[in-house]
Amino acid sequence: MKAAAYARSLANQLAVARGAGGKLAVLRVIAAGRRSGSAAAPVGVAMKALGSQPLFVRPGASDLRNAGYYYRGDLFLPPPEVADGELRRIVELGSNMGACLTALAVRYPGASLLGVEPDPGNAALAARNVAAFGERATVIEAGIWDTDADLVVDRDTRYGEHGFAVRPRTPEDSAGMPGITALSIDSVLAENIPGDEPIDYVHMTIEGTEPRVLKAGGQWPARVRSLRVEAHPELDYPSAACIADLEALGYRAWRDPLLPEKWVYAVRR
Repeated sequence: MKAAAYARSLANQLAVARGAGGKLAVLRVIAAGRRSGSAAAPVGVAMKALGSQPLFVRPGASDLRNAGYYYRGDLFLPPPEVADGELRRIVELGSNMGACLTALAVRYPGASLLGVEPDPGNAALAARNVAAFGERATVIEAGIWDTDADLVVDRDTRYGEHGFAVRPRTPEDSAGMPGITALSIDSVLAENIPGDEPIDYVHMTIEGTEPRVLKAGGQWPARVRSLRVEAHPELDYPSAACIADLEALGYRAWRDPLLPEKWVYAVRR
């Protein structure tokens, strides 16, 4: 089973690479990761979803798997009901290393984009990946929570490198445990997108914090026109619960037909 899963993941990574050069770069990244682990420098890989824009990935990290997952299924795209020409302001909550944010910047050249990512290494690489788009694409280092808070990054989960969680700091946590600034969605928008400018699309993948944030609500639903939200059935947050939370905020929500248990679309009523 493990060998079969690896083969599927490798096939996804090769399928989304652009041309022979992109596929060779994928193999070089995998080989460098085996030799040097995460100490190897990021490598630019040509991707079909990005045209001439390379995606920088870290050998020995989950970056290539992340890109293969999102690009193979176009999982960065908004609900089909949202016309491409209507997307002027995009926010991604949980940008990881920037695979989705970069693809959105390429797909919607007239849009301004804001990415939010709590992990310092991921945030730095995401910023590098969108640097080519200048001032219209920005990444901030912060977690997303129901309120502004001091959180810690907890990597002691059974979901591996890509499945880290954030939680409030407790007295039992060591002083050396990495901490992050967490903001509510209202604070993120107020601090980075002034006034009441509408947000056309929010891509939300915040590692299991979705139910806390959606149930808290706030002022942001009045500004956000559409969303794609990651459900987490493995964390007792199935797509049905995600749909219910979004509908309580005034959205029409439904499952993504491609991955109905994992992704939910929503459009403001």
